[in-house]
Amino acid sequence: MAATDFLAQPKAELHVHLRGAIPPEFLGALLRKYPPQEALANAPGRHRRLFAGQANIRAALAGHYEENAFFRYDSFDGFLATYLFTSYFVRSIEDFRGLIAAVRRQFCRENIVYAEVTVSVIEYVNQGIPLEALLEALSEEPETPPRVRWIVDLVRNIGPEAAESLLDRILERRPRNLAAVTLGGAEHLFPPAPFERVFAKARGAGLRLTVHAGEALGPESVWDALRILKVDRIGHGVRAVEDPALVAHLAAQRIPLEVCPTSNIRTGIYRSYGEHPARRLFEAGVPLTVSTDDPTFFRVTLSRELSALTALGFSPDEIEGIAANGFRFAFAPPPATPQCGKATPAIRPC
Repeated sequence: MAATDFLAQPKAELHVHLRGAIPPEFLGALLRKYPPQEALANAPGRHRRLFAGQANIRAALAGHYEENAFFRYDSFDGFLATYLFTSYFVRSIEDFRGLIAAVRRQFCRENIVYAEVTVSVIEYVNQGIPLEALLEALSEEPETPPRVRWIVDLVRNIGPEAAESLLDRILERRPRNLAAVTLGGAEHLFPPAPFERVFAKARGAGLRLTVHAGEALGPESVWDALRILKVDRIGHGVRAVEDPALVAHLAAQRIPLEVCPTSNIRTGIYRSYGEHPARRLFEAGVPLTVSTDDPTFFRVTLSRELSALTALGFSPDEIEGIAANGFRFAFAPPPATPQCGKATPAIRPC
């Protein structure tokens, strides 16, 4: 099936990062607004050295931003450096609101009518934007589609104590569109278990729970997420396939995985679609949703991601079912799932 087969279909996306979905033209506008040498004036020396070591970033530092070249890197480290570089250019609450609006427009072009968007608010606080202003912006929602709900990434790299403090501040001014919390960041350095108290507090406040697990680390990370953090969904989770008992548990308990195949290939977890375990997980009865993770950086769209499932051996009917899972396993689902090309009273195509 071609990506165009899915473009007109109303879709839901459950695992996409706000800045990872930054439209290239919006980033270009930020680079013109903030000359890189100015934006990086207070950046740690290690960051500036890192940026200078990447050919795509050196061009941007010299004032030559071209999106096809900028989002081209030949290693996972190159992706991480590029992602970090972009964090220095959302520097005001106006920029943050502009980023949200630009990503919403991108969703609309893809006919993504419902999205649960992960936002790492601490990254924007680190650029001097007050947390209170960020939370206020997250509470705003236009009346027109797409419908967006937020998943706050507490960022495991800051450690459990700082993550709990951040959660406390967020709950004091809780955005009305906040659906859940998650943990992103360096899974191999900060596994799930130390964040048990943080997730228990979020659960007690009525938030839903997901976590990036089974991506950089193997099945033990997923087990910890389930047994200790008691999450509702697993972000990625593909390395669960390495433990048959875990696969059976996910299937029996109907715990969905937020699978992002292109991301897994671009970050080097698997070398090709042919190696990706989504088909094996599906055949074992594990519920799957499909998302893009960081679509701008991985040069993918949700329509293309769904189309690529054919390379993993999925039939058109199976792909349709996985696409429908985006609505079925949403934390704040619409009253009815839109049918292809049709509207519902709750959600209509863009």
